[in-house]
Amino acid sequence: MKIDLTPILNRRVPVISFDFTVSPESVPEAAEISEEITLTEAISVKGRITDNDGYMKLSAEVSVGYKTFCDRCLAEINDRAEFEFSRFVTLTTAVLEGVDEDEMLVVKEGGIDFDREIIEELSLELPVYHLCEDDCPGLCSVCGKRLDGSCGCEKKKEIDPRMETFKKLLEKMDK
Repeated sequence: MKIDLTPILNRRVPVISFDFTVSPESVPEAAEISEEITLTEAISVKGRITDNDGYMKLSAEVSVGYKTFCDRCLAEINDRAEFEFSRFVTLTTAVLEGVDEDEMLVVKEGGIDFDREIIEELSLELPVYHLCEDDCPGLCSVCGKRLDGSCGCEKKKEIDPRMETFKKLLEKMDK
């Protein structure tokens, strides 16, 4: 979504508010989001651009619902990602002192379009590891059922053959 900044650039208003949604399909770089995550709705972006006598600052709140699977038991997880997004807005490509180039948006043709940056930031905000519960027990290595007492498999300890010598030593020490 392109936001027209001419009212701020012409000093008619000090603030421009915006509220829009970004469809991940509309931006080719949406591939940055993990294939294991499916966005269940459009990305909601609400914020404002403020003129601060010499530079402009964009501040926004971003939220989106997503679906994925637990990395331990493969249960479906529906969750929500919410984060704050801010950038400095400048008229030139020259880097402001003390500001990283990634924290800047350059005005082009009187406005800014930052859908790609929103999707990039979202890909960094989404968790890498997903759990349905903090203490998810995972799956049984024998039958594949969730380890919440529903599987009747016998739990037997398997010892790494390389550690067998240590086991024998411990047994001798116990006698």
